[in-house]
Amino acid sequence: MSYLSSATTFCILYVLFVSIRFLSTRKSLKFLRGPSSTSWLFGRSLFFSHEYEFFKQVEVGELSESWIGEYGAAFRFDGPLGKDVLYLADPKALQYVLQTSSYHYPKTKDAQNLLRRSFGSGIASVEGNVHQRHRKALNPAFSASQLKTFLSLFQKSTERLVNKWQEQYFSEERNRQEGGYQVIPINTWLSKLALDLIGESAFGYKFGALENEVNTLSSIVRHLFDDTMGSGLSKVTAFFKALRRELPVDPTFYNPMNPEMPLVLTREDERFNNWMEAAEAAAKNILREKAEFGRQGAEEGNKDILSILVRSNNSQDPKKRLDEKEVLGQVATLIIAGHDTTAVTTSWFLYELSRHPEHQQRILEEIHAIKSAKLDAGEDAGFTSHDYDSMPFFNACIKETLRMYPIVVTLTRYTDRDDIIPLSEPVISTSGEKLAHIPVKKDQTVIIDITSYNRLKSAWGEDADKWNPERFLNPKTLQQMTSLGVYSNLLTFGAGVRACIGWRFALQEMQAIIAGLIPMFEFSIDPTIDIFRAQLGVMVPMIRGKEAEGSQLPLKVKPRASSLNEA
Repeated sequence: MSYLSSATTFCILYVLFVSIRFLSTRKSLKFLRGPSSTSWLFGRSLFFSHEYEFFKQVEVGELSESWIGEYGAAFRFDGPLGKDVLYLADPKALQYVLQTSSYHYPKTKDAQNLLRRSFGSGIASVEGNVHQRHRKALNPAFSASQLKTFLSLFQKSTERLVNKWQEQYFSEERNRQEGGYQVIPINTWLSKLALDLIGESAFGYKFGALENEVNTLSSIVRHLFDDTMGSGLSKVTAFFKALRRELPVDPTFYNPMNPEMPLVLTREDERFNNWMEAAEAAAKNILREKAEFGRQGAEEGNKDILSILVRSNNSQDPKKRLDEKEVLGQVATLIIAGHDTTAVTTSWFLYELSRHPEHQQRILEEIHAIKSAKLDAGEDAGFTSHDYDSMPFFNACIKETLRMYPIVVTLTRYTDRDDIIPLSEPVISTSGEKLAHIPVKKDQTVIIDITSYNRLKSAWGEDADKWNPERFLNPKTLQQMTSLGVYSNLLTFGAGVRACIGWRFALQEMQAIIAGLIPMFEFSIDPTIDIFRAQLGVMVPMIRGKEAEGSQLPLKVKPRASSLNEA
């Protein structure tokens, strides 16, 4: 049989398969309102309809804001081949799915594929009992006491960034220009800093990104999600994802001898292959260079991440052991999840302070008050974790940044059983009935919109779309809310057993970086530049009209008078 006839036969069988499958399942949420489709097979946009449009939107919130306004925080829209997708931003529903019944709502097949090809066999890509084993092995490395050991590294590395800026941007000649202001690509520098920090803190490994050493990982990560979401998402990529999600066996796109390597590669597949090759090479290099240290640390019971990985690899207990592939996956996971995530969030923080100089000044005053009190008491002026946590407005601004700019836009789940999902606020059904619960059938796809929940007016107030750190200084704000997530009722770090294991690490890293930069530099922004929340795999800053140039956040920066005196 020729290749062409084989392909034709496969396409016919595929159409028959999905026709039989979806004729019975596509109406699973017919009682819910939502944007209408014109065709059960082709939808509004070839095979992809609203799900495709949702993930292709360039600016985060373009579609979801209008949909929530019309249908409420729980509604249906059509996915590939007419299958209903349940969209959720309702607090109680999210609490139920992510916390109460977390392991009954695993990641969808295509989400698992994406994560496996991004993180290998690390904690982010595994499910069920395997995930529990990974989490148990890694938990000690992310305890509050262990994180305190990283603080001096965060502070010293931030000082290196300060010195780099002073050397490169603020020579005496340049300080005479433009009132001392220089335009600095904030997200580029913070990405370098974050890569150095995760390398040294987690593995005792120097990437040398701040020293401008060529780094393959950083350059690959910058373009890793180019056509995963946003304007780069192609119909071909979306079609392959839909196909892989639905077929029980996928002989055309998966090699039966190696299920992790598709026979047909999209551009996305090729990028992920390059990333995993580079990440695993870096992981092997880290483990090889630090093998002696790792074994010694494991014997002494050290709780740093490298020692724990080596100890887990050497463990004879199957409930604690991580094999070599899993160890490499943890390294790849920590590099990518602990790298640009913190860098981008910190960039958004400085963006908002640039737009609100009064808040910048208020944080500066809190920092100076702590330093003065320590000096008056004859203590070292260096900040401790307690010092960072004791500044209320400083931390309110961090929380407001995490609320408005969650790095992960959505989570995708499915239910492994028939279930009933409760709602905080009833929604109106197609028949006009008020629904306080949504019944779902087994295998129902659920899209959790983190960005919409974090800006839901019924949860956060009528000014939910506005930057207002004061909301976190009012204890009634959180007391009246549905308990959700691991930090201040935010969904930014996820929730339940799948919540980000490194959220405390990220928070302390942000505190150290920001508290190190604000006393040294004043930040502002060119008012003619329109920065928006772009969907590029994750939420990143982008300049309107310059989308083709990718993520960028240029801010105007100048040294504070006190920092010049110190220099």
